[in-house]
Amino acid sequence: MKTYILCCLFFWIGIISAYGQVDTLLDVGSYKLHIKILKGKGAPILFESGGALDARQWDSISNILYNKLNATIITYDRQGFGKSELDTSKYTILDEVKGLEIAIKKLGYANKNILLACHSLGTFYSSLYAFRHPHLVKGIIMLAPRLPSLADMRFARSVFTKIKRSDFRREDIGLYYVLARMEKNSDFIRGKNIPPNIPVLGIMAEQGPFDDKEENDRFQSDLKNLIGKRINANLVRAPGSSHNIPLDKPDLVISEISNFYKKYLNQSK
Repeated sequence: MKTYILCCLFFWIGIISAYGQVDTLLDVGSYKLHIKILKGKGAPILFESGGALDARQWDSISNILYNKLNATIITYDRQGFGKSELDTSKYTILDEVKGLEIAIKKLGYANKNILLACHSLGTFYSSLYAFRHPHLVKGIIMLAPRLPSLADMRFARSVFTKIKRSDFRREDIGLYYVLARMEKNSDFIRGKNIPPNIPVLGIMAEQGPFDDKEENDRFQSDLKNLIGKRINANLVRAPGSSHNIPLDKPDLVISEISNFYKKYLNQSK
């Protein structure tokens, strides 16, 4: 019986290896990041989840895109979310992106052309990654993006004044630190513009993430302004979608990412 179990175990390990799936915790210095990869032959797509979400946000579309494009799909849990660890002594957005860069290098993708796809707050991280790697990032697809501004900083400050650390369960403490750093992170990203050579696609949700209509309108207005100011940028609307576009409109997201990838990365390795 023991021999049979071992044979089955090695069989499934072989299947996972054959299909190029990686699900691992990577040491990036003072903490570990949980990363999942579907290894394709094409250039990688790196997904950034929304503010209180983790890599599971992309489960409904990652396998479909992998099969459709033969692209390498990279999803991960940011610090303090999902299975990733949290180091509160090194918790700035710059430290987080540096940790991601260490993981990408360990996985062998540090010098590869790459497409970034981000949702909501994930746009901060994708923007900084693009700022630091302007010649490798071949495009950014923003889904209902949160964009840095003075108004965003004021909003972040007002949210944080209403919460206490004791309000958060241990398993949710990562969200507390996100909210605690939000104003400073927004200010930091304001000075890190996405390089003008990088194509951008913005997908706008019909509904915003907040109860306040003024803040929801700001979300949409900021995206329109960003797209309007760039040379190579387009705006697509997601009618009927809540803020979580990947959940509500997976077919639209798959279609837009596929078309964008074929246009800008199909020849990249």
